[in-house]
Amino acid sequence: MYRLRPPHVFVHKRVYENPRAVARMERILKAIGNPPIQEVGAGDTDRVLEMVGPAEDASIVSGRVRHGIERRDADPSFLFNTFEWDESKRSKPVTRRSGSFARRIAAAMAGVGEDFAFSRREANWMSGRTQYVCQGGWGIHSLKGCAHKCNYCDEGYLVNFMLDLEEFADCVGRMMERRPQQKLYRYDLYSDSICFEPEYGASAILSERFARTKDKYLLYYTKSDNVGHLLGLPHKSHAIFYCTLATETVCGKIERGTPSMQARIEGLRRCQEAGYRVRVGFSPIIPVPHWRREATECLEQLFAKVRPETVRLWILSLMSAEETERLIGADMLDPQIADAMRRAAGQLTEQFAQPFPPEVRAEVYSYYIDEIGRLSPETPVSLCSETRPIWDRLAGRLRMSPDNLYCCCGAQSAPGAQGAGRKEALR
Repeated sequence: MYRLRPPHVFVHKRVYENPRAVARMERILKAIGNPPIQEVGAGDTDRVLEMVGPAEDASIVSGRVRHGIERRDADPSFLFNTFEWDESKRSKPVTRRSGSFARRIAAAMAGVGEDFAFSRREANWMSGRTQYVCQGGWGIHSLKGCAHKCNYCDEGYLVNFMLDLEEFADCVGRMMERRPQQKLYRYDLYSDSICFEPEYGASAILSERFARTKDKYLLYYTKSDNVGHLLGLPHKSHAIFYCTLATETVCGKIERGTPSMQARIEGLRRCQEAGYRVRVGFSPIIPVPHWRREATECLEQLFAKVRPETVRLWILSLMSAEETERLIGADMLDPQIADAMRRAAGQLTEQFAQPFPPEVRAEVYSYYIDEIGRLSPETPVSLCSETRPIWDRLAGRLRMSPDNLYCCCGAQSAPGAQGAGRKEALR
C-alpha cells in the first residue's frame, strides 16, 4: 500500500467483535508503522471531527469540503470500522457540526449497512428527470475517503475503512442476484481502494466473488499505479482495470498526491499484460494552458503502450465558476477558456453544465475525439455525465449515441455489450 502517515488513527468498538476485521486492521497498522490508536464509539463523532478537521468554514457554495480550499499536505486520518447490517443495533447519528462531511462521519460512527455499501445512480435521463446522459447503475463501496489530494475532490481528511469485507462481499453477491439486469459494478467511487492494497484485501475478496458469476463484472476504479497486488490474482476473467488519466500538468499540480501520467500509463500496461481488460477515462479534463499539446502528448504515450477497450471523456463540472477559480486557480486555466467561463457565470443552471459553457466543452471534447481517432480509430469514445445538446453537437464525431451508450463504468457496459442498444432504465 502507499507509504502513508495518518495523523490520527481511530478504531470503532465494533471492529473488536470481528476477528477477521481485527486481523485486517493489524496488517494495515503494520504497513503504516504501528501508530498509536484511539478507540471510539458513536458518541465520539465531534471529537473525531475536531481532531481531523476540516475547518467549519472550509466549504464553499456547493457545501462540499474540497481539498483545494485548505490544500493540506498531510495524509488523511484513518477510521477503522465495520458495517452494522442489523438496523436495530444502529444508533442515531449525532453531531453539533453542520455540512455533508460531518453528517457522513456521524452516520458511519452510528452504523451503516446497504445505504453505505451501494450508491444508486439510475439512467433517468431517458425519462426526462435529469439533463445529463449517464447509463447509471449501482456502485459498491467499502471505503469513504481517499489518500490522494486532488484539489477538486471532497473525499479528504479521513478514510473510513469497513473491515468486514467477507460480509460485504456476501452482501454484494445477494445484490447481484436481486439485480440481474446490472452487469458491471464500479468499485470504489468514494475512495481509491487499490492505494491500500494488498493489506486491505478487498481486491482479492471481490474478484473471487465476481468470478463465481456467469455475467457480472467488477471494475476497479482508480488513479493509482499500485497494481502489483492485482497482477497475480487468479480471478481476472470477471474483473476490469479502469484508470483515470490526466495530462502532466494536471497530475503534478492539481491532482496532488497522485501518480504521474507516465506511472498511470505503466500501471495500465502492466495490468493489460497480466490479462486484464483495461479501460481509460479522462476524468476530469481540466483545460490548463497548452492543454491541446499536453492532451496529444498524453494520448500518444497511452496508445503507444495500451489498447483500452473504451475511453470516456468528462470535462470538469459540478462546480461554479467561483469555486473553479478558488480550487484550481485562474492561472492554471487556459486564458481564453477562463474568460469564457467568467462570462458564462450565472447563466448555467444545470449542475453538470457548470462551469464551462457549451462551446468550450464541445471544443475540448472535439480535440480529444479527433486525436483518439487519429491514434486508435477503433477505440470507442463516450462522454460522461454530459448534457444531451452536447451529444447532439458532436454527433458527427462520436460513433455512439446516448441511446446506445457503451461507456467505461456503466451498469450494462460489460465486455461484449457494445452495440447492444439497450435502453431500459436500471430500476
